[in-house]
Amino acid sequence: MSNIPFQFQPRRRVINSQRVVIVVVAAVLVIAPGHNNVLRAGDPVPVAHRGLLRHAPENTLPAFAACLELGMGFELDIRTSSDGHLVILHDDSVGRTTNHPDRSVRDMTLEALKPLDAGSWFDPVFADVRIPTLEETLALIKDRKRGPTIIALNIKHITPTGEPQLLSLVEKYDLLNESFAFDQSAELSRRLKKLNPNFRIGQNVNRQSLDARLTEDFLDVFLLTFAPTAEEVAKLHERKKQVLFNYAGAGESRRNADTWKRVQAAGIDGMLTDYPLDCRTVWRTKQP
Repeated sequence: MSNIPFQFQPRRRVINSQRVVIVVVAAVLVIAPGHNNVLRAGDPVPVAHRGLLRHAPENTLPAFAACLELGMGFELDIRTSSDGHLVILHDDSVGRTTNHPDRSVRDMTLEALKPLDAGSWFDPVFADVRIPTLEETLALIKDRKRGPTIIALNIKHITPTGEPQLLSLVEKYDLLNESFAFDQSAELSRRLKKLNPNFRIGQNVNRQSLDARLTEDFLDVFLLTFAPTAEEVAKLHERKKQVLFNYAGAGESRRNADTWKRVQAAGIDGMLTDYPLDCRTVWRTKQP
């Protein structure tokens, strides 16, 4: 028997009549031997920016499935097709992450978007991976999540008719407690809250505006753009707020192990990061 503690195993799924091949290179996703394979109670949840974007094509079902198999949360980007479907793509144009020339998502129907290859640009092993819909993604989360998770819904472009559709899908897959929306306008946030007061709203918050945002008592999730102290986290927890550290982005400045340890010790609930596997290895390592 292999002494590797965990591997993501490829498998086939049928989601909403669309056959999705979940293929992830197992060697990339092996948890380093010698480390505890289960997060300790109270450890933050890594929230993988656009999924495992360094190991799989961003914002795709293989990337999301790997996060779920590894017990991590993830962030995704929501856009609206020309015929009103909510799809997952970071850019307004499909050019960077598909085999199609530059064209705006909002000018394409779902029927036009679905045949696009959204995986080969990253690696040939992901050939024919498709742009997922929000419903396909939420169905995957519901089916594959390992206990509670954190799903950050970054609303890039949504139409007025898409707003109740978003709420309906989150409710349908029973993910109100795990998910929250952020990066949308204050007006959109208020409309979403009016549609369902239990739908959670997040926002990036800097240290200078922390007390003001807490006083207005509208946000459910604080995405702190600074490494908080234990006192700041405790203040937010006392008000029943979820506390995340937004450390997303590439480069050495965003993979500082000392910062990872500091926010872990401060008691945050999760951290948005491009380096969730590296970060979790640091969090699992027993400190002297």
